[in-house]
This record gives sequence, structure tokens and C-alpha cells, in this order.
Amino acid sequence: MAASGVEKSSKKKTEKKLAAREEAKLLAGFMGVMNNMRKQKTLCDVILMVQERKIPAHRVVLAAASHFFNLMFTTNMLESKSFEVELKDAEPDIIEQLVEFAYTARISVNSNNVQSLLDAANQYQIEPVKKMCVDFLKEQVDASNCLGEAKVDQSLPECGMLFTV
Repeated sequence: MAASGVEKSSKKKTEKKLAAREEAKLLAGFMGVMNNMRKQKTLCDVILMVQERKIPAHRVVLAAASHFFNLMFTTNMLESKSFEVELKDAEPDIIEQLVEFAYTARISVNSNNVQSLLDAANQYQIEPVKKMCVDFLKEQVDASNCLGEAKVDQSLPECGMLFTV
């Protein structure tokens, strides 16, 4: 009798894992379609103006990925009604990477872009990207560079934890 209880429990765990895997595939498929629509400028309802670059997107995707955009698009801010939204003092390549992340949950963090990504993710409140950047920095810290890294990241409290001894 106990064996059948164990078998049932194991079977339920397997079924849950399969269901979670199928759900992840389904969501990835939906987001892939939305990303293709964004790239083809289909049903995009906002253009992010970053310097001279126009980056098309869907408000709902940006709002889901970023607390900053969620507030911008769901409150009475002027941008909530504007088709074009200017992002001042932003780097076009970095914003494109963050928009791509909103659709794919993938981003390449490296020594060339980590500081800019971290600053932008902090500004636009994209927590998973902030975490990836902090994790990347943790991997890079050693005795020869920790003071330089601490100076660069002193404005971000979560980065301060990297430098406690």
C-alpha cells in the first residue's frame, strides 16, 4: 500500500513537471510571436524615441517587464496617451537590449555593457536584468579590481553587498 502512495506521489510530481514544461513552451511561443510582431512593427502601440532611434514596442509587454513603464502607461502621465515616448539620456543600444529582454527573457551581459545595462535596468526598474548584472559583477570581483568596481557602483545598494569583506 505504501508503494502505491509513493508511486502516486512520484507520478503527480512528474505530471506537474511536464505541465510546467508545457506551460513554459506555450508562453515562450506566445512571446516569440509577439517579438516577431514587434520586429515587423505589427500592432505596436508605442515608439520609444532614444536619441535619433525609434524602437517600436507593445505597451503591455513593456509594462509587464518594467515597473517604470507600468506606471508610465497605466497612470495619467502624458506618455500614457502618447504614441511616441522620448527616453532622455538613454543609450539606444542598451534600450534595444532591454526591449528585446522584455520579449525574450534573454540578454547578453558582458564587461562591455554591464555598467550601462545595470544603470538602465535600475532606472527603468527591470529587476531580472539588475540581478543578472549584479551576478555578473560578483563573478568579476577580485582583490585587484574591487575598489574600482565599488566606486563605479556606489549608487546601487545591492552592489554594495559585493564589497563587504
